[in-house]
Amino acid sequence: MAAAGLMITSCEDFTDIQPKGENLLSSTNDLELLLNTDNYDGLYSNDFIIIGSNIIYNYSSVPALLSVDNKSRAALLYGYFEDQTSLNTISDLTSSDGFYEACYNIIGRVANPILNQLELAKGTEAEKKELRAEALIARAYCHFLALQKYAPAYNGSNGDDPGIIYMTEDKNILESQPKNSIKECYDFCMKDIDEALALNALPEEAVNYMRWSKYAALALKALVHLNMREYAEAEATAKQVLSAPGKNLYDYWQNAIPAGAFSYESHDERNINEWLFIIPAIHWLEWASPMEWNSLDPNYGRRALTYTMDRAIGMDYGALMVGLPGWDSPYDVMFQNYSNAMGLHLPMMYLIIAECELRAGNISASMNWLDQLRAKRMPEGFEKWEGSVTEKGKAINPDGTYHADGGAIAKLEQTVAAEFLWQDWTFVWRKRWNTESDWATTQTREIGGTTYTLRPDSKLWVFPFPKTAREKNLNLTNNW
Repeated sequence: MAAAGLMITSCEDFTDIQPKGENLLSSTNDLELLLNTDNYDGLYSNDFIIIGSNIIYNYSSVPALLSVDNKSRAALLYGYFEDQTSLNTISDLTSSDGFYEACYNIIGRVANPILNQLELAKGTEAEKKELRAEALIARAYCHFLALQKYAPAYNGSNGDDPGIIYMTEDKNILESQPKNSIKECYDFCMKDIDEALALNALPEEAVNYMRWSKYAALALKALVHLNMREYAEAEATAKQVLSAPGKNLYDYWQNAIPAGAFSYESHDERNINEWLFIIPAIHWLEWASPMEWNSLDPNYGRRALTYTMDRAIGMDYGALMVGLPGWDSPYDVMFQNYSNAMGLHLPMMYLIIAECELRAGNISASMNWLDQLRAKRMPEGFEKWEGSVTEKGKAINPDGTYHADGGAIAKLEQTVAAEFLWQDWTFVWRKRWNTESDWATTQTREIGGTTYTLRPDSKLWVFPFPKTAREKNLNLTNNW
């Protein structure tokens, strides 16, 4: 009886402070646990590489998928089918979307609950400031990524067009919220980032790879400026990121492993000093089209030092032949080659600065920044572009590859494609560039004897919201 009495008393003490069920997030220690989420692992999408990187993820015969009348969602993307009937079919077949769910799970189950509970939580003001700053950056980051997939790229004049729902902590999740405009979404992103940085509470080094640091927040700010076409601000912020202590570019060729007549390089990007925030992914059964592969510098580390499957036959997967003849795929038998699929890292800052200098008319300075990056990607004695590339334009061969003597835009685009090989960021960069005629690129790929073409203004660059979300909120119409 005495033991029972003590148990009852302890239960009453536990639930007395707040109504039962509302005391699970009663301290800053409780709230911090929310930040250690594995939902970030879902923040990359095969849709991005299929459309933006001219890469196909598949483990069966792609020509067979394209030959049938009732094509799958993947086949419609593989073949760049953009007629309205195909777009409607893609939308209908998008019953769910792991990328969308990951974005809004972090927003709705991590960021906003922290922001809602902080005022009442037990803990020091310093702890609350740091948690608030991390939650604001997490929210801005997830909205930024969702905006890239489901809304058109900002072109300077379409800011009032609908984008996505920017879900702040004061919005009722039980009510159907309207979409915010593209410009409103970017403004909200910047507001969250600026507020987080103004708290001066983010650590210089993140607690772990799921958490946020000051320099990762600045990297995100540079990206938002870039996508808002605020190039001077983007460059200045990117240069701030390069002052991050203990961070430096990874040298691919210096770390190459000799293997007979050639060398290879396999690394886990979670363990190198380039990354600021990482979304780890293993690249397996991803196939790069010859147009994409051949447009890259042959000696660029991410291409040159990657084991690839046989171009001639694809991959012999038991009795099943998968992949595409003539296409390349990373071969990592031990599943150790983790890549930062859609995280934030130092090379991205070099590319941002190079583009901003180029847009300001400083071609020599732009090429210098590319050469600094290439010095860690190319073997010794590589040909530098500073001084030799003097024209701004881009020159492309009929097959889509770049001329060896192409202009500065071509060199920048070539480096972006090589640096982001097997990553999702190529989609974001090309989608933004496709709003400008001088920067836009038409992609082609040949599959089973048929050539498929993706125009820069194709509606395929804007993906449909998942049906599960559209059915719950009728305001969430596709942005086509």
